[in-house]
Amino acid sequence: MSIFFQTYKGIGTTSFNGEELQYFSEFHKFWEANHKEILNVRIDREKTQLAAQALSKAVHQYGRKILGVRNQTQGLLPKAIAQVRFFTANQDFREPPENQFDKYFDDPTRFDAQEIADDPDSFLRFLKMTRLSQTDKRLDFARNAARFLLDKNISAVELASYYNDDAVQIREALVNTPNIGYGLKKANMFIRDMVEWKIWSGLKNFDKMDVASDINTIKLALRTGILQTDIQLLSSFLDIFCYQYSYIDEMSAKAWRVVWDKWVELDNFTAPSSPCQMDFLIYRIGREYCKPIVVKYECENGHIFYHFGARLKTCPICRKRNVKTPAIPKDRFLPCQLNSSQLPHYNGKIFLKGDNLLKTFNGVCILEKVCQSKKDKFFALNPPKSISIKGQTSWTNSQSYRDKGGGGMMG
Repeated sequence: MSIFFQTYKGIGTTSFNGEELQYFSEFHKFWEANHKEILNVRIDREKTQLAAQALSKAVHQYGRKILGVRNQTQGLLPKAIAQVRFFTANQDFREPPENQFDKYFDDPTRFDAQEIADDPDSFLRFLKMTRLSQTDKRLDFARNAARFLLDKNISAVELASYYNDDAVQIREALVNTPNIGYGLKKANMFIRDMVEWKIWSGLKNFDKMDVASDINTIKLALRTGILQTDIQLLSSFLDIFCYQYSYIDEMSAKAWRVVWDKWVELDNFTAPSSPCQMDFLIYRIGREYCKPIVVKYECENGHIFYHFGARLKTCPICRKRNVKTPAIPKDRFLPCQLNSSQLPHYNGKIFLKGDNLLKTFNGVCILEKVCQSKKDKFFALNPPKSISIKGQTSWTNSQSYRDKGGGGMMG
């Protein structure tokens, strides 16, 4: 097992995010050199054509509003919107946060670059992010992003004019500035939002912005089959330094760009002006449809029914007859694996609280014919995960040496 989990003096180093880091084990030397050949990631052109057709049909049926970014900017002026988004898009909230634009009304000075540079901890506490992990990394992101603006003597809204109204130049500046939290995903997302909210107009090279790849857009790329691999993806425990994650992330963005190219060829009228404008819809499908939230129940009287979640206690069919019978959960499904009529409805509408695409599309996923999710051969493939390189529970503090043993990560 030492080939997987143990290191030793002289094993060698790898370059990661501009640093030289010691290999974790012999396996990780092998994985770095051979992961691309082993995974053999490729884009399925036939599937991308089907996906383009499905997206075009959906926009014709439901309108361009399904592509829109839904964050409520609360009527703020462009300068304030850009400033809030710049200092929040680079942070990983892990779960949908409360509306960050509301926070601006609580205290606008908290989004001042100088204030953030001087006291990033106070800024994170203001955003209620100190309860999340990897605080040191988040502090660096906030502090360094503030210095990025201060060094140029600009506010976030002025980034466009500073970089000649060129989306590629803006993205390269964000991505290539160390330790401000902007990788390709978040840079694409930030630029997309600035255009969607009409903060910036007439950006050159906006069509070069990609889908902001994350676990949801990657998940959908794998499950639709527009992105295919020779083997199912490895656990992040074997993908130290994120070779697999980076490769899949890159190829997912390329696959969705091919979908966009085919969409433009098929129907330029419904196609957005950049692949990044597909992002929010794809993200929401991955997040709201591609989760096994539908539970199949049975009761002792033989009734079979479905509900969103596993908290149902009694059979609703028996209850209508004034009989109280326990509801017994039997299995879980993705919503797209069932017919729309089988999903829980109330007064003719999908029985879910809040804004959800299942309600918008009445339980039918617009990419269902691409995934073919109702067929036996469908596999709900999972996206890759990454583990932080830095921090108290990171890989850099977890090595196990052959002559010492121990080591590892703490929960």
